[in-house]
Amino acid sequence: MADELLAPDQQMLRVHLESGRFRSGAALGWWRLVVLTWPYVSIGVTSRDGIEYGFRFHCHDYPRTAATAQPWDLEADCPLPAARWPTGRGRVGLAFNPGWHNGTSLYLPCDRDSINGHEKWRHEHPALLWEAEKGLCKYLGIIHELLNSNDYGGRRGA
Repeated sequence: MADELLAPDQQMLRVHLESGRFRSGAALGWWRLVVLTWPYVSIGVTSRDGIEYGFRFHCHDYPRTAATAQPWDLEADCPLPAARWPTGRGRVGLAFNPGWHNGTSLYLPCDRDSINGHEKWRHEHPALLWEAEKGLCKYLGIIHELLNSNDYGGRRGA
C-alpha cells in the first residue's frame, strides 16, 4: 500500500533495486545499496583492489530519463574529494574526471548530464547508452567494469 503513494519514477527505482539483476550484482559483491533518499540513491561499487567507491545517483524521472552519478563519500555523506576519485588510463581516466562538470557527474554515455552535447556517442558507443529497462543496473555494470578493468589504476593520490 505504501508504494501506491509513491510517484511512478520512485516506484520504478524501487522495482529496479529489488530486481534479480540488482540483487545478483549485490550477491556477487559488485555493488551494495547504501541509502535511498528520493530522488537520490547512494550505492557502493567495489573495484578490483577491494576499494569501495560510493556514487550518489540523481534519479528524477527514472527510468525514462537517465540518472546522473556523482562520486560520493558514503561515510561523510558528501561529494567525494577529487583526491580520492578512481584513476587510470584510457576509458577509466576519462570517465572518472573530477574536472568534468565540476565533479558532479561521470563522463559516460549512460549519464544524463554527460550525454548532452555528445550526440556522436549514440553511434560511437551504443553499448554504453542508458537503457530504461535495465536502469541503474546498466549504469552500475559499466562503473563496475571500469573499476575492475586493466585500465583501473587505484585511488588518486594513493
